[in-house]
Amino acid sequence: MIQLVASTRRFVAGVAAFALLAGLVPTRSSAHSDAGPLRLCAAADSTAPPTPPVPTPVAPDSTATQAPPVPATPAAPAPESGKKAKKTKAPKLTKQEKAALAKSGKADKAKAPKLTKEEKAAQAKAEKEAKAKARAEKSAKSKAGKTAEPKTEKAAAESKETPAKATKPPKPGKPPKPPEKSFEEQQKEDGIYAKHSNWLTLRFGYAKRTGDLTGDGFVGYGVGYQHMITKKYAFAANVGHDVVGHFQNQLDEAFPFTGEFQRHFKWDTALRPFVGLGGGYYLRKSYRTGNDYNTAATGGAHLSLGFTSALDLHHVVGVEARVARLTGRPGVVNPTFGPGTDSETIWTVKLIWGLVY
Repeated sequence: MIQLVASTRRFVAGVAAFALLAGLVPTRSSAHSDAGPLRLCAAADSTAPPTPPVPTPVAPDSTATQAPPVPATPAAPAPESGKKAKKTKAPKLTKQEKAALAKSGKADKAKAPKLTKEEKAAQAKAEKEAKAKARAEKSAKSKAGKTAEPKTEKAAAESKETPAKATKPPKPGKPPKPPEKSFEEQQKEDGIYAKHSNWLTLRFGYAKRTGDLTGDGFVGYGVGYQHMITKKYAFAANVGHDVVGHFQNQLDEAFPFTGEFQRHFKWDTALRPFVGLGGGYYLRKSYRTGNDYNTAATGGAHLSLGFTSALDLHHVVGVEARVARLTGRPGVVNPTFGPGTDSETIWTVKLIWGLVY
């Protein structure tokens, strides 16, 4: 009977020790759920003071041996992910492997054999020739690209879809102007009166000033330049020296600097009349009259009438009559030609010879 009680106590003590060890080791969720009642009981008894273990007497002749408790195997830790995962270290190399690796690196970094000056020059020349050849090929391709290429089907379709803009018809009553003819063609048609032709003329004739004390008129001469703006209109400029009055060797002189616009009329004859309207500046002077070299400046407008005719395509002749109305020299009294007036009139008739170019 005593042995039975002792065996029962040993069994109960072993079960309690096993349960206590099983509660201390973390297990899965199912183990937690199964050990719930035991934990609650342990929590309820935790407030009570611990009871000292009661030693159990063991019979000396007991042949039963107590089995040692089996320790629970801890669960393997879950592998960490992301930044917390530990990096695996590379295996360390031995001295022989390090030496072999260094030797292979030195072999890779071995320098290429140096070139001589002749080899370097030949290599540079070859590179230059290759670059020049590449540039020539590129320029040839660009020139070939600029040449007219046949239109693709798409371009042909687009050109058919967008017709060319129709030219605007000319306004009624205003036919389009034909292109201007060359100077040679105009000169064949209009001769010396062709558009853009120029005349360089010499003039010589008679000059006279009106008035009671002017004496007789005398000679007048000068040079002129004329530009044909069109075959009908021209601009002319003239410089001259006219003796408009004299008594023996006492002279009354005028030096005109004038310009005018002319209108030329086309007749069916060799002569063509013209009319000019202009004005200018006149330098007036008396000579050998007792108060020599008394000079005054006047100005005024003039009217020209004349005829011109072409000798050939490069020469012209003609005659011109001009009447000029000038401001006078009131208050000036000349011993020979008398007192000056508010205005005076000078007229000239001169022959014309000119070079056309």
